[in-house]
Amino acid sequence: MNLSQLHVLVVGGATGGAATALLLARAGARVTVLEKVAQPRAVGAGIGLAENGLAVLESIGLGPAIAARGRAVDGLALVDADSRLLLAPPRPAPRMRMIRRSDLQGLLLDALAAEPRAERQFGAEVIGAERDGRVVARIDGRVVEHRADLVVGADGVHSQIRAAGEFGARVRPPGIAYLRALVDVEAAQGVEAWTGAGIFGSFAVGGGTYFYASAGARACRRAIAARDLEALRAVWARAYPPSIPLLAAVRRFDDLIFNRVTRVECRRWVDGRLVLLGDAAHAMAPNLGQGANSALVDAAVLLDELRRASDLATGLDAYQRRRRPAVRRVARAAGSMGALAEITNPVARWLRDRLLLPLAARLGGDATSIVMQEPPATLLAIGRA
Repeated sequence: MNLSQLHVLVVGGATGGAATALLLARAGARVTVLEKVAQPRAVGAGIGLAENGLAVLESIGLGPAIAARGRAVDGLALVDADSRLLLAPPRPAPRMRMIRRSDLQGLLLDALAAEPRAERQFGAEVIGAERDGRVVARIDGRVVEHRADLVVGADGVHSQIRAAGEFGARVRPPGIAYLRALVDVEAAQGVEAWTGAGIFGSFAVGGGTYFYASAGARACRRAIAARDLEALRAVWARAYPPSIPLLAAVRRFDDLIFNRVTRVECRRWVDGRLVLLGDAAHAMAPNLGQGANSALVDAAVLLDELRRASDLATGLDAYQRRRRPAVRRVARAAGSMGALAEITNPVARWLRDRLLLPLAARLGGDATSIVMQEPPATLLAIGRA
């Protein structure tokens, strides 16, 4: 279909929403992005851009800037609490870059600001939507109604667009919490430890180190509830000594970023002129690093199917039929990986580390295609077409 006659309203201007807006605008659509925050701001810690997500970003011209600001990752090694190797990264390792989330968001917002067919409205809180393309937002205390041919709900786990439509959504209660931080020290890179206290991983990013840790262990939960940084350091010092310099570099408890894993599954991603994308449609466990990357793939496939289709409804249906099965496989694999990683029973951990993981490495074959969801070359070509 000819996108030049299409007015698209994208609700949510984070990674998936901004990429969708750029792709559709450059294909000819007129795009308005509604973002709840009043002003752009630095958010989050680090983000791993896998080969699929990188391909989408490269297709919209951000490859050189990401290469300049990010750090290449030569795979992820799994180790135990004593730093013994459990699972080596595949060889050759798929391309991956770590970048500060604020840097990535800045690149996307700058690209949007330079795009003549895209308009951004900050401080726009969506309070209602209809399947016919009407969206009501509160902006500067005023209630404003927007009308669009297509409304893309890229507004995250707590999506207002998902709440407004009939998507058959299942939102699982928050699970294990994760803490994250950026610190100005060098440490072991591309390593994730599976310990008795949970997961601890670290990557080089932007002149420092991005680290993350799960907080499912009772001692971790107590330390977090008490906002006790020293107690948290002590928990991880016992569980995984390489964590010591990283947590020592955290100056204040408030410098840690916490979030609980909420999982979202939807039987449908389309309701009339409303369509879901990213976490709004399929929030998943973080254990395969495919949350934001999957949102980027969504953006590319949505554009591809709209261009192929004779009309909007056909294109949207093709989008959900192409994306839902692929995302479901990745989300289930991420959930399984998370459950394995969080085993606390010492005997069960020994069986996992000494028997299950080596067997999986020998028999599992190449899971890269499942994680990538779409061939990166295909994603690159979509944005450049």
